[in-house]
Amino acid sequence: MSAIDFGLKDKSCVVTGASRGLGKAIAELLYSAGACVSLFDLAEDTGSALAERLDSTGERALFFRVDVTSVEEVEAAMAETARRLGSVDVLVNSAGIMKHLPIDEMSLEDFENIIKVNLTGTFITCKAAVPYMKKQGRGKIVNIASLGGRTGRPGVGVNYAASKAGVIGLTQTLAREQGQNGIYVNSVAPGPILTELTKQASSEVFATWNAGRAVKKDGLPTDVAQTVLYLASSLSDWVTGVTLDVNGGILIR
Repeated sequence: MSAIDFGLKDKSCVVTGASRGLGKAIAELLYSAGACVSLFDLAEDTGSALAERLDSTGERALFFRVDVTSVEEVEAAMAETARRLGSVDVLVNSAGIMKHLPIDEMSLEDFENIIKVNLTGTFITCKAAVPYMKKQGRGKIVNIASLGGRTGRPGVGVNYAASKAGVIGLTQTLAREQGQNGIYVNSVAPGPILTELTKQASSEVFATWNAGRAVKKDGLPTDVAQTVLYLASSLSDWVTGVTLDVNGGILIR
């Protein structure tokens, strides 16, 4: 049986939040599928170490210290990615933070900080990538949403849920807006995934998030990465504006 051709050989893929968790797994899998990866993250030590481990020559793996809420930093890193790798073919928005509190314990700052990174950051990176994709006449954007943005979940803060629901709305509208330019826009809505971020929650809270799951298996970063690979690849060339649920059957509809 021959290996699957994902149509990603030498394609330029920008991955935000790439130094750990979902972003790291996504970057590693895209690279293994033949893509060049440009890693955007605030964590310079782990991000640059990942780029070095993937490709010490710096030809197929780059790292940029980027705050996704900064228009200037995102635009500069996107321009340098296009210059060094020749294009911006794929954007994966994986950068995100969470702070789950009941609304009566949540400050306005708590709400706005999550929105700023998870939703506004996604807008900023999409806006920076679209001109390159339009010029090329092609591009794929994959946004990481969440089960928490699909349906109310116990223990999930309204700030996080609102930010991820916003990502889904942004995805659907941008897909319709940019489809005629050859740009596909989709999102992935993971359920609870075992990452450094979710491990901040107590085991009781994590179990609550998993309530009603149809399968026994815990969700891992590779489960999400494989779905992103499909949406970033040529295998999904008639798929746009969708949100794929990757949650072990917690939400079935």
